[in-house]
Amino acid sequence: MSIKITKNIKEANLITHSSTFHPDDVFSTVFLSKIIDNPVVCRVNYVPEEINENSIVYDIGFGSYDHHGPDAKWRNEKIKYCSFGLLWQQFGKDYLKTISEDYATLWQTIDEKLVMQIDGIDNGLFPKIDAPYSLIDLDKIIDLFNKAWNEEVDNDDNFLIACSLAETIFDRLIKKEQAKIEATKKVESIIPNVQNHILILDEYMPYQDAIFNSKNPLAKEIKVVIFPSNRGGYNIKPMTINEHSKELVCCFDPSFLGLHDEELANTSQIKTARFVHSSGFLACTNTLEDAILMAENALTHPKEK
Repeated sequence: MSIKITKNIKEANLITHSSTFHPDDVFSTVFLSKIIDNPVVCRVNYVPEEINENSIVYDIGFGSYDHHGPDAKWRNEKIKYCSFGLLWQQFGKDYLKTISEDYATLWQTIDEKLVMQIDGIDNGLFPKIDAPYSLIDLDKIIDLFNKAWNEEVDNDDNFLIACSLAETIFDRLIKKEQAKIEATKKVESIIPNVQNHILILDEYMPYQDAIFNSKNPLAKEIKVVIFPSNRGGYNIKPMTINEHSKELVCCFDPSFLGLHDEELANTSQIKTARFVHSSGFLACTNTLEDAILMAENALTHPKEK
């Protein structure tokens, strides 16, 4: 990580608020460190009149990259832009152009999966979860690095630790989304090979989004996908009814569910059948030929409408 911190505001080219930090100022700092040279941060209680004329001020001072004033911009009817959102809007595509030819798609994906979440949380729109446990979201994860009430530490040091974590998240998200875009192109090129509602991939790659978003009419006919397993052999997975659902369009014979190895092979009469998950979302075989047989079995058990 290239970010440095200073107590002398005249040395800084990045200026943000002091005290407790949040995903907004942390991720803003990480992003700015990627688009300016030699990033040096000063965290202050207020912005004095005399600062480095080349400094970028964010999440404080009511300027172009702050969202606390009456002129704060809204990204939609529910969410205001926070500092990270404002910076991403202005500089995100230019940054992504330096690392990807698919920068426009990548920008939109990062905006939806990361930036909008930070905009929402920093403006008081917190996620709700209907589950018997507490959700440790990005806001709480970053807050773990703020000093505890009884710690004798400089919170600027903790800020740098949080920035290091945030940079890892930011970089990995971009890398994974770039890989997903590449996978989408590959899957799209294979869709014309679909036969009998089965898509066979020669290696695992994220395929759901590509299939659901494809304009090729053959994509709508895909009900089962086969691909090599990283444990050896082949995985067989029925498709879900849409990209947001866990409900399957078809399933394996109910008598197969939860079985494995010899018991499954005997029951299914598929020689190298190794495993069928009890929920029916996954089966495994040793050979491609048997994977196709297992996929064909799933096709005979469509979802009941």
